[in-house]
Amino acid sequence: MMHRIRRKSVTIARRLAHSRSGAAVIEFALLGPLFLMVLFGVLQVGIYLQNYNAVQSLASDGARFVMVEYQKENQLDDDQIRSVMLGLSTNAPYLLNPDRLNITVTRGTSTRVTGATRINVAMAYRLSDFIPGVDLPLSVIRYNRSVWVVPNPT
Repeated sequence: MMHRIRRKSVTIARRLAHSRSGAAVIEFALLGPLFLMVLFGVLQVGIYLQNYNAVQSLASDGARFVMVEYQKENQLDDDQIRSVMLGLSTNAPYLLNPDRLNITVTRGTSTRVTGATRINVAMAYRLSDFIPGVDLPLSVIRYNRSVWVVPNPT
């Protein structure tokens, strides 16, 4: 009786050692989470770069808008600059969420050019949580852009 049990257990062990039917499931269970982490990481980096480029381009376009308006003798106050930039942020090509965008406009006198005013636009954009429950570094994009304007003498 014992001999028969031993022979059956050896036969089953040999059959399991040569069987490959469950190998794919085990390999996926081991490598699947790693693959998904890399996939989500690549997507998160792509979203970060798109948002960084959008914030940078929005700051440049806002500075360009301020310069053009000053050339047309339209002196804008800080709230007007901020509201125009918030309006631009929601449209293509930026497609930023204005609820997560903080724009601060400050003014100062310039020592570089006599009579010039330095207008600094500081932007902070908080990224959305791509993976819930995971706090990623660099979750806030910050960018500053300055423009020097000289009012036209009339």
